Amino acid sequence: METTGEDEETELRQVLDELSYPADKVRIVICAEVHDLGIDVRRRLHHLPYRHYSSPSEVLAVLSDPDRS
Repeated sequence: METTGEDEETELRQVLDELSYPADKVRIVICAEVHDLGIDVRRRLHHLPYRHYSSPSEVLAVLSDPDRS
């Protein structure tokens, strides 16, 4: 069964919710790799600006709108 973009976003949200915040880009990327998220999601996370994120919502906001970085 193929995953949809919505499934990937739900899975990403669940993984991000497991982190303690603030979290930097490196911790976010490592967490995604440990949980074996899809390659597209991991690629997007690798392009996050390097900084500390205060919540899962902030990470998702930057992913959906890179101008928010």
